[in-house]
Amino acid sequence: MLLNKSVLSQIDMSGRGGKEKQFAPAMPGYKRVNDPLRDFVNEETDHSRELKKQQNLQWFDVGKYHNLSKVEKEIGMVFVLHKDKMIQDVFEISLGKMLSLLVGDEDFRADGWTASNIADCHAKKMQHPTMQVKVPLKVKSFISKYKSHFCHHYSRCDIS
Repeated sequence: MLLNKSVLSQIDMSGRGGKEKQFAPAMPGYKRVNDPLRDFVNEETDHSRELKKQQNLQWFDVGKYHNLSKVEKEIGMVFVLHKDKMIQDVFEISLGKMLSLLVGDEDFRADGWTASNIADCHAKKMQHPTMQVKVPLKVKSFISKYKSHFCHHYSRCDIS
């Protein structure tokens, strides 16, 4: 993903919310969308991305991740790690790969990253569409354990 790194270095990550509006100028070619699985779409390539902003712990509404199509599994999960209001790193992994790694890892399954839990949460979500069941993910541990599966797009340390 081509990122405008000068924009990234200027984004204030403090406060609540995902910061999609502030992050949009950093992703040339992508348009902000309102969709349960994605925040941005490149209309030329039809590629999508979901932005996840946190210092480490991220909560996921896993009911959204059941029975995904091939295209949905290709959605880029963009993890924006920040500290002291500033972006430190940006990593990306496809949604399908992320789910495969989490569901296949005993350490993460203990937190609810199982195929059966995702299916159960999806069934409840179908009955009650606004309901969310959140499953935690310690993003830094996940990235550290599976670093070879991620694209590391940005590091604040790389700024000259």
